[in-house]
Amino acid sequence: MRTMELPISPHFGTAVTGERRLARPELEEEFDSVMTGTNGGTLFGLRRIGKSSEVLACAERLRDRKPPYLVLYQDAQGCGSEGKLLVDILKQLPPQGWRQRVTQLIADDNAIAATARDALQKLAGREADIQAYLSPIMDAVESSIDRSEQVVLVIDEFPWLCRNILESDSAQGRTRVDLLLAAMRRWRAKGVRMLLLGSVGMAALGRRHGLDLSHLIDLTRLEVPPLGDDEARIFVRRLAAGGEARGWTGQHAERLIEESAALYTSILQRGFQQLTVGGRAAPLEKISDIFAEKIRPNLDATFYEQFDRRLPFYRELPEPLPALLTRLLQTVISSTNPVEYQSLRGNDPVDDADLGDALAMLREDGFLQMRAPRDQGQVWRPASTLVTAWWRQRRGGAFV
Repeated sequence: MRTMELPISPHFGTAVTGERRLARPELEEEFDSVMTGTNGGTLFGLRRIGKSSEVLACAERLRDRKPPYLVLYQDAQGCGSEGKLLVDILKQLPPQGWRQRVTQLIADDNAIAATARDALQKLAGREADIQAYLSPIMDAVESSIDRSEQVVLVIDEFPWLCRNILESDSAQGRTRVDLLLAAMRRWRAKGVRMLLLGSVGMAALGRRHGLDLSHLIDLTRLEVPPLGDDEARIFVRRLAAGGEARGWTGQHAERLIEESAALYTSILQRGFQQLTVGGRAAPLEKISDIFAEKIRPNLDATFYEQFDRRLPFYRELPEPLPALLTRLLQTVISSTNPVEYQSLRGNDPVDDADLGDALAMLREDGFLQMRAPRDQGQVWRPASTLVTAWWRQRRGGAFV
């Protein structure tokens, strides 16, 4: 399988090598509209479903606009504190402009200790010095924002940063995360658009630790759904053209699409690779066995374990969420039709806030999808066929 290195902005952090990407006009328009016409968005969901590819492509489109956007990218999974996050972001700013204004405001603020001012001017030093004066430093960043510069800040694995703070500081972690969320919202109000990504969502983390997630309500929820059937056919044709597999036919393509657990590009690529070992298409009569013996088992480590890891975290949430989440999953995944919101309330009274939080968690974590038709209430269904495949193959239809 050949990969394509995606073009990266000089102000877009680390380079990423990803899958060959299929242009999806409606999805691209949605991303562009959110990132240019609102305060930004959130993009939570499973790993390996194409989130990074869509974000990188959106970043390049923003850079190509006239005037161009300054797009900053920061992977926060390895960050242990909001102070380190701030320094890593400032390092990506051009020396002139925003960074210069930030450092000047901090240098002029005698309420910030000299050690912290020196560390920020040099963008190096003791993290503890910066952390101790983080509130006035974040205020200085807010004061230095110039809306005309059109800055977009992308923070990958933002929930993991919050989780790291909460788990490392049991006494003040919640206060620190709430202050960070509040400061970032003020930055957005001043003109910094943001896109917060994560392989897990914020809803479960917020409920477990009592976070004030109202600071995120100005962000638009974005999703990367599986390909439609026609999109999948186009994608497979491109794979076949690039892979130059001998003997590959339209029947092979249809069988690949039919057998795949979900029409995400990474799953289709893996299937294509296994069906064209040695540069030759596998016999049609062997495709079912290849999927059963080589392709579906490999989904465990890539996808199914992600679902499995979410369940123990749910069990640690305050009551009544553990049992409620299990019931909601079983109800929706086992139903042959979308389930209406009122049906999810069950026979026992359920508080609206608890039900809303539980559904938000299942949606953010890639289990469920919601539609809200004009003439009826919400309806819920599995987020993709990958969820039902996991439920059938790994859980046996039960959640234990």
